[in-house]
Amino acid sequence: MDLIFITNDSDLAVSAQSAGVDRVMVDLEILGKQDRQGHLNTVISNHSLEDVGRIGSVLNVSKLLVRVNPINEQSKLEIDSVIEQGADIIMLPMFKSALEVETFVQLVNGRVTTCLLLETQEAVTEIDNILSVKGIDEIHIGLNDLHLSMGLSFMFELLANGVLDKLNKKIIKAKIKFGF
Repeated sequence: MDLIFITNDSDLAVSAQSAGVDRVMVDLEILGKQDRQGHLNTVISNHSLEDVGRIGSVLNVSKLLVRVNPINEQSKLEIDSVIEQGADIIMLPMFKSALEVETFVQLVNGRVTTCLLLETQEAVTEIDNILSVKGIDEIHIGLNDLHLSMGLSFMFELLANGVLDKLNKKIIKAKIKFGF
């Protein structure tokens, strides 16, 4: 199990690393997030590209995970920039198709670890095609946005209704590391 701590505070990042956290995450995702979660009691980060380099500079054991925005016209610039700033792992949120995943993998081009954040009904429907894309290192299943996308009332319904089990079996069969 990899422990993840989300912060843009250097002191907290050092403390998390000292406590054994495997990954410190800087969250750059803002596109569409307010529309999806603005009415909920969830955290919408205010992290910046500058935070990536600053947090990366204090980590010497923990990996630096950066969640970027969904694929858009600025994705190449954003991905290149976070790699230049020292990201070890880049997470793609809110993808819906294998084409978006292929684009992401091509933009990363093997320079760092790729992690998909599976959190849309469309991605669940397209999971077989998505899993056929070469270059996916990890998949994290995002219960909050996925349950909203599926019209469920409680995010842990995904554990009880079998959706998570079905996804996990397919991801394991594809030999891709996963979490939720």
